[in-house]
Amino acid sequence: MKAVERKWKSGAVLVCEKCYTTRIPDETPEIAAAIGDFRLRDWLKERCREAGFGKRVRVMGTTCQDVCEVGRVTVTILPLSDTAPMETFAVDALEDREAVFQRIRERVSP
Repeated sequence: MKAVERKWKSGAVLVCEKCYTTRIPDETPEIAAAIGDFRLRDWLKERCREAGFGKRVRVMGTTCQDVCEVGRVTVTILPLSDTAPMETFAVDALEDREAVFQRIRERVSP
């Protein structure tokens, strides 16, 4: 095993892609239709980049995080600070996206 230096220094955000691709379309097709081709992971990456900390925070798609809620997407924020705990949320991909971004902004180190 070889340790490597990561390029992101403030934290990571894990967005469940299985919610988009499988669960929401299967369980709640009306929510899938409302979401359309919107992808929360991509939106958060762009929003972090626009805010000037896109290189410090890594936004990644994951498979199931095993805390599913019907019609919602699971997001986990992993700050690299000892004072900021890991947090996991079940979010409405459209209605909660700005609140998720603000939480990332609050939780990652400057």
